[in-house]
Amino acid sequence: MNRFYFSALVSIVVVFSSLAQTPLDEVVVSSPRLNVLFSDDSKSVTVITAEQIDDTPVSNLVDLLRFQSGIDIRRQGIEGAQADVYLRGGTFDQVLLLIDGIRVDDPQTGHHTLNSALPLDVIERIEIVKGPAARIYGQNALTGAINIVTKKEGKKGTNLSVRQGSFQTTHLGVTAQDHSDNQQHVVHFSRLGSEGYRHNTDLDNLHFFTHSAFGASKNLKLLTMFNDRKFGANGFYGYASYEDQYEETQSSLVALTTSFVSEKAVWTPRVFWKRGQDEYILIRNNPSAYRNMHINNKIGFSLDTKLTHSNGNLSGLGVELSSVSLQSNNLGTHSRTLAHFFFEHRFKLYNISITPGFALSHFSDIDTFFYPGLDLGLKLSDKAKLVFNTGYTYRVPTYTDLYYNGPTALGNSDLKPEKALSHELSFSYNMPSWELEVALFQRNSENLIDYVEVTVGDSQWLASNIHDVTTRGGELNSSYHYTIGKQRQTIVVSYGYIHDNYTKTVNSRYALNSLKHNINLLFINRLSPKWSTSFSYRYATRPLGGHFKVLNAQLEYVMDKFTIEIQGRNLFDASYYENLIPMPGAHGMLSLRYAF
Repeated sequence: MNRFYFSALVSIVVVFSSLAQTPLDEVVVSSPRLNVLFSDDSKSVTVITAEQIDDTPVSNLVDLLRFQSGIDIRRQGIEGAQADVYLRGGTFDQVLLLIDGIRVDDPQTGHHTLNSALPLDVIERIEIVKGPAARIYGQNALTGAINIVTKKEGKKGTNLSVRQGSFQTTHLGVTAQDHSDNQQHVVHFSRLGSEGYRHNTDLDNLHFFTHSAFGASKNLKLLTMFNDRKFGANGFYGYASYEDQYEETQSSLVALTTSFVSEKAVWTPRVFWKRGQDEYILIRNNPSAYRNMHINNKIGFSLDTKLTHSNGNLSGLGVELSSVSLQSNNLGTHSRTLAHFFFEHRFKLYNISITPGFALSHFSDIDTFFYPGLDLGLKLSDKAKLVFNTGYTYRVPTYTDLYYNGPTALGNSDLKPEKALSHELSFSYNMPSWELEVALFQRNSENLIDYVEVTVGDSQWLASNIHDVTTRGGELNSSYHYTIGKQRQTIVVSYGYIHDNYTKTVNSRYALNSLKHNINLLFINRLSPKWSTSFSYRYATRPLGGHFKVLNAQLEYVMDKFTIEIQGRNLFDASYYENLIPMPGAHGMLSLRYAF
């Protein structure tokens, strides 16, 4: 890694560690299996709290994640109709999404990762685990993992939300919470519809979510989720000239979790069922011309165990056994069994936290993978810590990578699994009024899978292992809080830089056009207890050309049980593209929320 960057990071550590004096308010990071305090954790984890979610001028998870450095959200349409998530220059197949620690990956394709995204109304916090620290989650977490932690218990009552915006966009949602001595419930239903901002970009989304807990200790938990999306897909896949594409997707999850606690151990068994469905039509008004239908199911059992030793050291281990099946008129009928085991042990030497670990995964139709890693955390003070992570991660090809046969894309059954060796050095400094995080990383990927042109200028793209790719980058996240009168103000700045070096020059569809520079600015101005405004600005460039500047704003008024919001998006009416799709110009949204 470049000596200049390393020296700069060390200098920052020395300066800011000398300033640290006051202890932090702590949150427990639940995505790493050891469940340790954030300041004691030796992994690179970004936590988005419920307060931060409320303060950000967005209405869905897709737009919220765009504010995070290292995350590249490539939207196709509005209001999260369809979008792909890329982390630190990886592909959309290399990021794992979890809900309360439950893997919701889709064996068909990573295009469906965000089909399981939950409404912001039911999210307590989001934990983003970057780099090699995500190895314990196994398949798909090659570049990292995003864990959505849902709301479990809050204030009794019901919240009603209504939104009306440009392009005849309408949203209606209701969230109810109730609890007693031996049970608690969260129920959410919402529907979003829009005519779209250009030809054939209409959408109709439905979300249903429940979380219930039973028993005196409320440790028997039932989670259910159902997302249904229907949208016009003008140019979403293949070429821009494919203007009449249409798609319907469904994502379902049912999980039953409990826990057994003793003085030195916590056992958390879980059974779950995840279902995905995807119907794709090339010509919307002529389905018989070309239609794909895919249905996949995953049924599994997992057991996570946390052990606390007499000397204060911690061990985390777990196993997951699952069965995956796919039925498709294009990809064929396939099934596999998966066994995943992980182990890590955390011990402390003075103010150094040391966590070696490994994961072992077996796929019945592919191979067995062993990938070790090491996490080191140096606690410089109550406010500052230095973290180093190194380790191996991997990804097996999706069924689309292996078997797809379409007008513009071809699968390849001879694909090899991807693997990567990653290193990361990060420094974080936290005060009540100021937070700072700086990270440098490098990932050496082998057999990276992407779609490349069979012949230059040809219309066919073939899934291929594009040999070795080295990705280097850096991230900076900082927020500052201050008061004017009695009102708290917030400024958030984030910057991400990524550079890819690859041994074979290819015309790649996805992997080699990461965000080179990504700057996000967020200003939250609380004018009074009832009035507040927020402004967000984003500037981004890509190595293959293209850049964009987008400004959004929000005005909020709170009156007793009512909250009114007015959002203005792309206020400068910038013309820009994401995934070769033109994004909408200036548009807006009016929202009304009522609590009773």
